[in-house]
Amino acid sequence: MRAHEAGALHGDLGTRGPAWLRTPQDINALEPPLWPSTVERSEAGSLTIGGLDVRDLAAAHGTPAYLLDEADVRERCRRFRDAFKGADVFYAGKAFLCKAMVRIIAEEGLHLDVCSGGELTTALAAGFPPERIGLHGNNKSPTELRKAVDNNVGRIVVDSFEEIERLTAIAR
Repeated sequence: MRAHEAGALHGDLGTRGPAWLRTPQDINALEPPLWPSTVERSEAGSLTIGGLDVRDLAAAHGTPAYLLDEADVRERCRRFRDAFKGADVFYAGKAFLCKAMVRIIAEEGLHLDVCSGGELTTALAAGFPPERIGLHGNNKSPTELRKAVDNNVGRIVVDSFEEIERLTAIAR
């Protein structure tokens, strides 16, 4: 069965993957929606991000490496924030979360969706405003719920009647 963007039940319909993603004519072509806006191929054929050769970054910092262009991240945050004026726009911490990313999200005025005690700890350690945090995730432990309540997290998304009871007991 082929993969489909709407899930496995739709696998035999249409083509594989999202409609915009097709095998490129040039195998070395960069598909813009998949890359930061500053990713390019240098004249020598190497990949650059923000004007820096990824080979130089790998030599300096080692591999594997997760490379982001801060200017691109900030621009994307602003575009989402501005497109949904008047609404709280949440960055999903599960996509990528470290203290530096938390600070960028905070400075760009977004809210932060965290799904675990570890993500909540990272957000709080980086100084993210707790009122702009949403704790969302299934099977949250009493410890995670207590930490969210004790730190005045803005939103807690509950997943079950049992979790409502646990949260009520903690909040009392």
